[in-house]
Amino acid sequence: MAMFALSTAFMLLSGGMTLLIAFGHVMWVACRARCDGPKGARILVLGMRLNSAGEPTPAYRRRLDRALELWSQAGSAEIIILGGRTTQCPQSEAAAGAALLRANGVPPEHILLEDQSRHTLENLWLYRQRLSAGADNRPLLVTSRFHLARSSTLAAGLGIAHVPCAAETRRLPSLCHVPLIIFEAVLIHWYITGRTFSRITRNRRMAARITWYPIAEECESRATHDPPRESDTQTKERRADFH
Repeated sequence: MAMFALSTAFMLLSGGMTLLIAFGHVMWVACRARCDGPKGARILVLGMRLNSAGEPTPAYRRRLDRALELWSQAGSAEIIILGGRTTQCPQSEAAAGAALLRANGVPPEHILLEDQSRHTLENLWLYRQRLSAGADNRPLLVTSRFHLARSSTLAAGLGIAHVPCAAETRRLPSLCHVPLIIFEAVLIHWYITGRTFSRITRNRRMAARITWYPIAEECESRATHDPPRESDTQTKERRADFH
């Protein structure tokens, strides 16, 4: 929470300008994002909290529908669904998504799951650690249009080359989207504040939570192109408060 307080302080000291910049970035990415991509590319679907019945919400279904359309165009693409249990439901977000895709004709062997993560940063971290090997090209990162800016920023911070892909066809926001855009802007501002602070202070513990390269090992890792593997301690410490 200390970093959130620092992020808030920057907003206030800037007269709201830094938040406005983040808001504009969310809008810019959302309005420009395409809803297609290279055929045959690996498809990453970010999960979403399930409803009270343990089923995908309409917004989550739109992400899955987009993945299904992309898969149908390629026929052999691999779909990876990211998302653990974030409610009291017995199944994970990833498992619920996989069930819907299988019901719509996607063979089980074309679906991989990451079902341990609890939020967007952890979704992408665990993908990078466990499932990114073997990708021949940049995967398509499928999520809701106004979630793309934050998701893409987090993926880039973790060293995941990707192609953003919006779930929704509609590009322009409506008034009902304004609270969501503000929420995403606040979270991006929080993340950028934490990332910048960790770099300036060379705080390895904080850097290990939100980026792939710990500060002290960054130069060496870039030179060898071999990201350091996290220890069990780092894994526990990495569970950040971002959602």
